[in-house]
Amino acid sequence: MRNSREAEKARPSRRQVLAAALAGAFQSAFAADAPWPQQPIKLVIAYPPGGGGDSVGRPLSMALEQKLGVPVILDYRPGAGGTIAAQSVIHSKNDGYVLYLADNGAISVATSYRSVGYAPRDFTYIGGIGELLLVLVVNPAVPANDIRELVQLSRTRPKGLSYASGGSGSISHLLTELMKLEQRMVTEHIAYKGAGLAVTDLIAGVVDYAFLAPSGVMPHVANGRLKALAITSRDRFAGMPQVATVAELGFPSLQSAYISGLLAPGKMPEAVAAKLATAFQSVMADPALRKALEATGLIVEYRTGAQAQAIFEKDFEKWRNLIAAAKLKLE
Repeated sequence: MRNSREAEKARPSRRQVLAAALAGAFQSAFAADAPWPQQPIKLVIAYPPGGGGDSVGRPLSMALEQKLGVPVILDYRPGAGGTIAAQSVIHSKNDGYVLYLADNGAISVATSYRSVGYAPRDFTYIGGIGELLLVLVVNPAVPANDIRELVQLSRTRPKGLSYASGGSGSISHLLTELMKLEQRMVTEHIAYKGAGLAVTDLIAGVVDYAFLAPSGVMPHVANGRLKALAITSRDRFAGMPQVATVAELGFPSLQSAYISGLLAPGKMPEAVAAKLATAFQSVMADPALRKALEATGLIVEYRTGAQAQAIFEKDFEKWRNLIAAAKLKLE
């Protein structure tokens, strides 16, 4: 009987249970209404320092930092064509303290031909940044001055040519595979954890050629350490006006670009997503940021979150259909 009475006393009353529930609800409501942001924000970048992602992420992080009043820290997660970064984001808390500088290599391309643990619809889209064109560059020792000569050289060399990419499944990888298929080239793919490492080996002659972002190759083209054969945009790039477009050279199918956007983990609270979207739209209208982004070769074009999501999902369909039609076997 004594143990029964003690147990009864230890058991919380209905009033205590109700009070605890109300307290929990109050705390949850308070947390939901708490000002955001209150702590540093992490901006995940899928490539190592020195590449195209870094040249876009760094000025963007500084602009967001000034706008939001908290540090925005760059978190580099290179490898696997950007999917390592995307996977880390998709499994992060959706509280607004993890952002993702995304491109279509990880969001649209990789998801179109293999299982990576996420789909384009699984993210919160804050907004679109623009498109980053690519430059076809070769080591100066490679005796080719245009695409046709490069194609012919790959067929005549006993072991063909080697090309670098910023990772298996990246846009740079896919473009070179398409060129290989269409032109019946003999090539070997060397995948790197980001464009910075690829540029280093390209200059050293470890690999022969690559499609890379202008920001990572323009200084080396200017000083003769690399040779530019073509650019993948529709029109010539103001930063490299001497380089012809792939369409001018008779290869319109190679027109392509990295589509860049600011994303976050899925199912982010609407209030936080709205604050982020407003801050992002504001910084994208800043002439200083636009100038910094354009200097990297980015064709800057702000888009809302809904517009950005529609573009990424349309790009997903494009690459999925193209890969199936071309019967590409990607790693």
